[in-house]
Amino acid sequence: MSNVAIFTAPGFTASSWNTAFGKPQLHVYPDADIQALDACDVVLIHSARSDWTMLVKQLQQSKLVLVISQQLALVELQVALSSGAKGYLDAGSNSVNFIQAVAAIRNGALWIPAALLNQLNRFLSKAIPSKTTWQTFAGQLSKREFEVASLVRQGLSNKAVAERLFITERTVKQHLTATFAKLGIKDRLQLIMLL
Repeated sequence: MSNVAIFTAPGFTASSWNTAFGKPQLHVYPDADIQALDACDVVLIHSARSDWTMLVKQLQQSKLVLVISQQLALVELQVALSSGAKGYLDAGSNSVNFIQAVAAIRNGALWIPAALLNQLNRFLSKAIPSKTTWQTFAGQLSKREFEVASLVRQGLSNKAVAERLFITERTVKQHLTATFAKLGIKDRLQLIMLL
């Protein structure tokens, strides 16, 4: 038995769910039996359900909640996170994305799709101007780590950062991992808020 449950809309299932989670508990609208979730630590809730926000608010107190959507949108992401969800993902994602998203929220990080995260990064970097300089972090980060972090804050993907700095994507990931560890943060969103 899987320790993941999925609350979905009628007529929507994905084979990637079974590939990712074995046999997750499936609750199709109007089924909202939260009593059957004792063995589950993660609950995925499809935003096509008319009761999705109520379920998120109710379940986030005792479970890790990931909202899945057929049409990703910043407004829906905001509602999901404001309601207590720990992540947001395309409902038709492949099994690897589902596994990564669930692992991330189990480790205390937020999961936001890269495309939306880049949009959010660009918005936040304009809305919250950076007051930090290399000197602010000189004792904690290497100069290259700071350069990578600054470009990520601007909304660039790992690939774009790699191209801009003439390094590999793997090197970008290594710099980000080191930066997160040194600054005591878990994800890109926390990095944006810090820088």
